[in-house]
Amino acid sequence: MRVLPANSSSGSALPPGIDATTGPRRRGLLIPGIAFGCALLLLLGIGGGLTALWLTNRDRDSTPIARSDPFTAPPGTEPGVWEPLEQDQIPSGGPEELREVLTENPLLVTQLPAPTGCSLPATTGGMVPAEKLPTFLEAGADCLAVSWAPALSAEGISFEAPRVVVFETDSPPQGSSCAAERFTGTAPVVCHDDRTLYWPAQWDAGFSNASAEEAPSLYMWHLSYSYAVFVLAAGDLDDYYGSLLLALADSPEQAEEAQRRYTLQLSCIASAAAFQLPAGIRPADRVEDFVTSVDAQSAPLSAGDPSQDSRAAWVVAGQKSRGQLGQCTTWSAPADQVA
Repeated sequence: MRVLPANSSSGSALPPGIDATTGPRRRGLLIPGIAFGCALLLLLGIGGGLTALWLTNRDRDSTPIARSDPFTAPPGTEPGVWEPLEQDQIPSGGPEELREVLTENPLLVTQLPAPTGCSLPATTGGMVPAEKLPTFLEAGADCLAVSWAPALSAEGISFEAPRVVVFETDSPPQGSSCAAERFTGTAPVVCHDDRTLYWPAQWDAGFSNASAEEAPSLYMWHLSYSYAVFVLAAGDLDDYYGSLLLALADSPEQAEEAQRRYTLQLSCIASAAAFQLPAGIRPADRVEDFVTSVDAQSAPLSAGDPSQDSRAAWVVAGQKSRGQLGQCTTWSAPADQVA
């Protein structure tokens, strides 16, 4: 029996996945026309359903701010050199320098430790009941934090673990910085401004057909993808990547290739983190076989989406990395490996 989602139709225009929106960090205030990640970046499809990262507009000013008082442009970075971005600081440089930063980004010298002493509450198989889901996911997120926080700190990246909030579709969370229409129940919602992952109580990405032994690792697989979005933001790689897309505005084919490289690196580091988890909650047996297979990967919907073969190859690279994120070098890989 394969691990299949209850809702396996892929006909929806917006497949289930991770809706990643960010708050107004207000970097690059003078850059007009900013729209970071208007594309749908598909990560993983299980049994015909899709797991996706939906990067929406980044809540930034789309036109230069009109000011009557003297105004100094936000400071830029040294071109071609990664550094953590301060408030209102913008990445500097042209496409080559920005790509160099992404190619040499500090995540690639990171060794993710294998967390110890973490476990999830016992399950009976299938979907975790809504009333038990917050405790279950919080325990899983704590395991990921034990791995990510010290690894990032060693590279000079400050990381504050996100909260996990479970919500019912008919009762979207109040007071979130993410727009209410994001909470459709078909996807976890990443809100950077809240530093919160909102998880729909009834979201089923194959959980209902998983056994008691399989369910924890399948939940952790999807939770690791959500968590990786926060990791990239902690290292400001989303800002460097967004600046690269702007620099490639007149080179659509290069921009599409950059999108594929960014997506595949996310897939690789999320996979690496998931497979560093302790036995019992890391992907194993049927779950491991399926999530690393070509069949599990969603088909590209645009030229900016990687092929199923490329997705599977970088998921396997993360699986085999033993937490050495230097194996996730999508930005320096040959073009045929990120097709």
